[in-house]
Amino acid sequence: MSLENFIREHRDEFEQDAPTYAFWQRLAAQLPPPAGDNHSAENGQNKPSGPFLGVQRGSGVARRWWAVAASIVVLLGVLWWVNARYAATEQPEVVAVSPAYAKEVAQYASLIDDKRDELKALAANNPGLYQQFANDLDRLETSYLALKKDLPETPNQELLIQAMIQNLQLQIDLLNEQLRVIERMKQQNTTHETV
Repeated sequence: MSLENFIREHRDEFEQDAPTYAFWQRLAAQLPPPAGDNHSAENGQNKPSGPFLGVQRGSGVARRWWAVAASIVVLLGVLWWVNARYAATEQPEVVAVSPAYAKEVAQYASLIDDKRDELKALAANNPGLYQQFANDLDRLETSYLALKKDLPETPNQELLIQAMIQNLQLQIDLLNEQLRVIERMKQQNTTHETV
């Protein structure tokens, strides 16, 4: 005998101790109505309240307009997120010439921006040193911009893009070295202060 057959044959015995429907009706009648319940005792209709009262009372057309507006807002949010997440680069010249290198250039440019911000924060106590570091970086940046400007007219664009990437790598190496110098200076200052 299977469990299913056993349950079917003894169904009345399982339901023997369950309360009846009438019991549940009496219990529901004794309970107070829930707080914030907007049911009218006279006509039994639901009365909406709150800031969207007009939308709730409005016709189906008004509700559809709100649904369309909400859909547009959600769609714009999704498009903005996708663009921010998956945009190839902020350098359309590189994308037009070589989409394969565009992502690499974008990653290097983002890393350089992060390292520059870190350098500014660490060198806040020594503006002269930061200015010297910034001058070195500006020379490399000027060289990069010149390469970028020559990109549309150059016959061997792939070679020029590789030179641009090499320039970005040099900028990152220079920033890393500058950050190490500042860290060493801070360590020396803390060592001298503790002595």
